[in-house]
Amino acid sequence: MDFLDVDFYCSDPYDAYAWLRRHAPVWWDEANGFWVVAKHADLTFVSTHPELFCSSEGYRPNVPGDPSLISLDPPRHTQMRRLINKGFTPRMVAQLEPHVRDIVTRTLDAIAPRGACDFVEDVAVPLPMLVIAELLGYPQEDWRRLQHWSDDMNIGDASHPLDKVLAAYEAFCAYHKPIAAAKAANPGDDLISKLIHGEVDGERLDEDDVLRTALLLLVGGNETTRNTIAGAVLALSRHPEQHRRLVEHPSLLPSAIEEFLRWVTPIMNFRRTATRDVELRGVRIEAGQQVVMLHGSANRDEEVFSDADVFDVGRDPNPHLAFGVGTHFCLGANLARLEIRVMFEELLRRFPDLRVPDDAEVVRYPSTFIRGWSSMPVVFTPAPAAP
Repeated sequence: MDFLDVDFYCSDPYDAYAWLRRHAPVWWDEANGFWVVAKHADLTFVSTHPELFCSSEGYRPNVPGDPSLISLDPPRHTQMRRLINKGFTPRMVAQLEPHVRDIVTRTLDAIAPRGACDFVEDVAVPLPMLVIAELLGYPQEDWRRLQHWSDDMNIGDASHPLDKVLAAYEAFCAYHKPIAAAKAANPGDDLISKLIHGEVDGERLDEDDVLRTALLLLVGGNETTRNTIAGAVLALSRHPEQHRRLVEHPSLLPSAIEEFLRWVTPIMNFRRTATRDVELRGVRIEAGQQVVMLHGSANRDEEVFSDADVFDVGRDPNPHLAFGVGTHFCLGANLARLEIRVMFEELLRRFPDLRVPDDAEVVRYPSTFIRGWSSMPVVFTPAPAAP
């Protein structure tokens, strides 16, 4: 098992995960020089003890840390998060629902008469990028450019060519700089303005902090949601009895959303670094050694989930870790749930027979970090656009 091998993840690693949970839940990856944690309880322990397992040394395996929010530890992380969280409160997110539904409606109107489309490109991609771009304060008409840069950077992914990452990063920086300058002079009600004019521990953020945080929110706010939406459609297609159940009983959608998140687990792994010698499940982890947490494995843990390898839209309880846990719990969890809910309310109502054909060529996104798809053909009964 090589946990920096794209093929390992793209071939679906669940048998390997199950072996680890049974035989070596804390396992040393000799090829890459880090520990791997496979159990739900251990991932929770590592995530909720930043004094023992820090983020500041880096959040991706064998990649140095950086000063962005995702690589910060308390108290700096807590202070930064408090500032950013103003844009993601339940009240702020609830106000977005009419706008989210409008985007979903227009997106589905565009495919309705066709009876077939690439679900990733035509449906899953636009919604989260349009929403997060607007929240940040970037012009909505630029969403395709922002999407392109986000895909090319795929931050922290060992499978991505460095020259491609750097070219996208430089292009994004050149785009962001004049927009940030305009908001410094004339702030609006957007997240970039809040970052520029807010304070952390009595001090304003510098330009690099604002840029890094905006980029993190841009990538994190679209990649994960779009892949959960696409992965859910694939799961429903491969489990038609669950699809029928959800179409016939739409009241199951809240539990189905949590099962989509558990089943897909769009972020496959995160790294922490031991700050001191620690014993975990009888295994000695030395100070300075990396610990890579396998979220996809934790979300199939037999000790936590009954029939863990069964896709069940009515699963309850469902204590999945798709959004993480502890200090770095996903800032945008409320927004992601809103976007997924509205998308499936409309999809199930308007296209109840939408499915991925068994012989369709579904293309996985090549990544050691993000579980996603770059192409997913679907078919459905054509319908007129909504009035």
